[in-house]
Amino acid sequence: MNEGEISFLAPKPGDGKGPKKTGEDVFYNTSMKMNRDICISFLNSFAGGKDIRVLDGMAATGVRGLRIFKETSTSKVDINDVSEQAVDLIVKNAKMNSILDSVKISNDSIEKHLIENRYEYDYVDIDPFGTPVPYFSLAARYVSHKGVVGVTATDTSVLCGTYPKTCRRRYSAVPENNWCRHENGLRILIAYCAMEAARHDRWIRPLLSYYEGHHLRTYLQIGEGKKEADLCLEKLERVRFHDGKWDHNRGSQGKMSGPFWTGQLFSKDILEDLMVVGELDEDMISLWIDESGYPPFFYDTNEISSIMKVEPPSMKVLKEKIKDRGFKSSRTHFSPTGIKTNAPFEELESIFLKITS
Repeated sequence: MNEGEISFLAPKPGDGKGPKKTGEDVFYNTSMKMNRDICISFLNSFAGGKDIRVLDGMAATGVRGLRIFKETSTSKVDINDVSEQAVDLIVKNAKMNSILDSVKISNDSIEKHLIENRYEYDYVDIDPFGTPVPYFSLAARYVSHKGVVGVTATDTSVLCGTYPKTCRRRYSAVPENNWCRHENGLRILIAYCAMEAARHDRWIRPLLSYYEGHHLRTYLQIGEGKKEADLCLEKLERVRFHDGKWDHNRGSQGKMSGPFWTGQLFSKDILEDLMVVGELDEDMISLWIDESGYPPFFYDTNEISSIMKVEPPSMKVLKEKIKDRGFKSSRTHFSPTGIKTNAPFEELESIFLKITS
């Protein structure tokens, strides 16, 4: 098989429709190729040509770590997995690409590996099957100062509100399964990470965070600092969703959801430096750039139209009318019918009525 600039051996891949339970100790998921493409693009932006030290901590076939070595500026790549079968396969794949002597391959639990190599890594990748909760705390504690932890969560049904009790147990949060479910889930994930980092007097800064397919992903810069950690915790808020909008009024009817991370999801400097890699194309990068900088959450044209009992306007017309009233707007990658804007909800209601009257 081939991906990016490497060739590799792998068990029979899944059907590309998300994670699957498997009897194999080693799993290769074709649907996560874009995740790895974005990782390569992000690391080239973050490293800026520097030779940072990288840990692919849950490597499986080793595809991510091998691609990082071949396709980024770093030559210090450690590839680790707890499975002996996985490590045997990683060794074969490194040999196949003539880089066995160039990467360091280990057979440890990621927890043990992080403890024994504390503060050595500038980038740690956590890409588990399911929730990252068992692994993130040590990564946040032991990544180098101002290093980055890349976190994948494939338990989207939990974070996005299908299983609220599980979300409370894992993430200490109340989810909301509504039009904003994917952004809600991502902001719950980041809020959890902020709380875990703060327990070690460390702060977080999201550099690139997104939803794609069946997973949520965030790249968090993490550093030491009690005051900065406190400031991060101030960005965690509970919200009540109702009637197509949201508010922070605890006296209102309905449940309060969250806590959610209400800070930025992106670093615009990182976004503007991303390059097209594989399935990561210019349209996706442009969309992230456009929606960065807006307040949390988005409105959904179908949701508002349903509440107001009118036909949903075209996104093009809606954006033009918002601009005519002196406000900004952007589409969002979270939903094809979603729109981010700094316009008050009342303005949107007025625009919908005027367009459809």
